[in-house]
Amino acid sequence: MAGSPVHYYCDRNAFGRVAPRLILGASFGYWTSVVLATASIAVLSLIATGCRSHGNLQETIGNRTDHVDRIMRIVDSGAPPEASPTVSAAPMTLRNAADFENFEYWDLSLAETIEVALSNAEVLRDLGATVLRAPRMLATDQMQGLAETDPQFGMEAALSAFDAQFTALGKFQNNDRKFNNRFFGGGANAFQQDTHDYLAQITKRSATGAEFAVRSVVDYDANNATGNLFPSAWQSQIHLEARQPLMQGGGATFNRIAGPGGRPGVYNGVLIAKVNTDITGAQFRQGARDYVSNVINAYWDLYFAYRDLNAKRDALERSRVTWRSYEAQKSSNRMSAAAEALAREQYHRFESEFQDALTGKLIQRTQVNNSSSGGSFAGLGGVQAAERRLRLLVGLPINDSRLLRPNDDPSVAPLVFDWDAIAIQAVKMRDELQQQRLVVKRKELELLAARNFLMPQLDLVSIYRIRGLDQQLAGSNSAMRELGTLDFQEYEAGIELVLPIGFRQGHAAVRNAQIQIAREKAILVEQERQILHDLAAVVAECDRARTQVETNLNRYLAARDALDALEANREAGLPVNLEQLLDAQRRVSESESRYYLSLTEYALATKNVQYEKGTLLQHVYLATVDDETPGNGI
Repeated sequence: MAGSPVHYYCDRNAFGRVAPRLILGASFGYWTSVVLATASIAVLSLIATGCRSHGNLQETIGNRTDHVDRIMRIVDSGAPPEASPTVSAAPMTLRNAADFENFEYWDLSLAETIEVALSNAEVLRDLGATVLRAPRMLATDQMQGLAETDPQFGMEAALSAFDAQFTALGKFQNNDRKFNNRFFGGGANAFQQDTHDYLAQITKRSATGAEFAVRSVVDYDANNATGNLFPSAWQSQIHLEARQPLMQGGGATFNRIAGPGGRPGVYNGVLIAKVNTDITGAQFRQGARDYVSNVINAYWDLYFAYRDLNAKRDALERSRVTWRSYEAQKSSNRMSAAAEALAREQYHRFESEFQDALTGKLIQRTQVNNSSSGGSFAGLGGVQAAERRLRLLVGLPINDSRLLRPNDDPSVAPLVFDWDAIAIQAVKMRDELQQQRLVVKRKELELLAARNFLMPQLDLVSIYRIRGLDQQLAGSNSAMRELGTLDFQEYEAGIELVLPIGFRQGHAAVRNAQIQIAREKAILVEQERQILHDLAAVVAECDRARTQVETNLNRYLAARDALDALEANREAGLPVNLEQLLDAQRRVSESESRYYLSLTEYALATKNVQYEKGTLLQHVYLATVDDETPGNGI
């Protein structure tokens, strides 16, 4: 590098802070040394920071646009699929009892269904088509990773503010001027000069807000000034600089909350990023809880659909036998046409109900937040409709050669809850409350950071320099050798004070943070009231549903006894009122469906108690692990 000219200027502010000012320009004869020096600095910076070159340089900063052009062609054409999408088989429709009886079934327990669902749960689905209406609101497996790697607000982004920064500069200048006064030309009217400036530094922020810098400055100056000791000279400097905030912006607490350089109302330190990541984790658990709840809802919807279909099938068969009997008596003139028509009407009525119970209609379904947080039973849509909803939720193909069929029966054991225990558990475990508590803690951290802005900005600045000057940069008589002798040492120290009169912005930031804390705490109290209200409601619903199970079982048994008595009288040849017989058949069908509806409501109510307590995921996990008993089948 000997023989390459450069000059370095330093500006001092009122407090002694040195700011390098490098002047651009170069003599063409020195380009070889310039290129070599710049390349050396770049290589050293890559090695020092552990960076690796990447294979996309031509695509990102070069002129190769093949990839981006290919993407934009797809965008301009409406973004069609790049490959043919996988299309499932056409939907099947079961039209009669024979189709139903001859179909192949996949019997699943509730634990197996949840296991299948969780194994296919990269996206936490729902039945409201959120994936189409608002895909950005949908919880996925990537939520936590996205929060942690957010380049603006994630923990790594917050920690990066404390990373060491390496900077390298090289600037060059050639001056060729004529002056009217020799004084301005260093003793000559025509002044010619070549300068090179090289700067390499590492800066680092500490957790207390201090900023440290280690800087190497090399400058070369070759000019025709008559007073020069050498016609060309190298100057080498080592700077050690430190800036420590003593009041505003200083301290580990502020920098961990707001981050270095934080401003009023803008806080993105490590602690804030950590709280935000924990909030995202609680949101994901909430989404997983809702997803599992919807899977359970869909499972019991399908259970009831099968039971309701069985009741409708039995009623259809009884009405068919009755109609055929009265049709035969009509043919022999032993029964009026009106009686046969009534029996035929009932048969077609049950046939219509059976067809709806088999195929189903697109009506309301049981899902989270329909009438209750965990979902209230509304699954009267038929077997095939309910089966398709369950397939959608658990991630199975919407259609294959088998029908899903639950083989678990709801428990009918009465449950008694310790209100004090479950209320405390709900307040402690609900993910919504955990999120809100974290929000409150985040606001409290922000208040601590905001109070820092009620202090003036008082910074201590110090710089220590070592200098060396000679004709050569390196060698026996060189600037580097003179630098090593430590003969030329300098020190600067200063204090910078910025004092806003009145601290209006700081007071506004503190007051705003206090109001936000009050708001979030009020919301937290109201959330606790809502959760306790909902918990009380589902406990009462559990008691109601259990009572209805017993009542509707007794109703069903009474209706069966009445129908059996009428059928026995008819078979014995005793006179039987036709309308009473038809009414008894309807009562049996309705009471049987109502009994299984009560069983389903009880199963959902017991699940909703776990939902409201915030223990549904733990309960499902234990049930999945411990479930080794086969189902009873339907």
